[in-house]
Amino acid sequence: MRRSILLALAASAALTLTACASGGPRTMAPTLAPPAARMAPCPPLPQPGSGSLTDLLANHVAVAKVYHQCRDRHQGLIDWLKVTEKESM
Repeated sequence: MRRSILLALAASAALTLTACASGGPRTMAPTLAPPAARMAPCPPLPQPGSGSLTDLLANHVAVAKVYHQCRDRHQGLIDWLKVTEKESM
């Protein structure tokens, strides 16, 4: 009698555990690709032509321009990610 109860409990546990493995097919999240323009690496910073004050000032302006363009591109990628995240929820 006791053996049949243990056998029934073991069979019940085995059937319960195998039920978890028989779920439906897995679903995959869609792959999102950010805009290619937002993924481009930042260009190298320009170097001054000489140590003269005029060249150094012109180089400072050129470096600032490259920095701001790269910052804007990076911010565009962040904005795209935020919008994409909100849409996927």
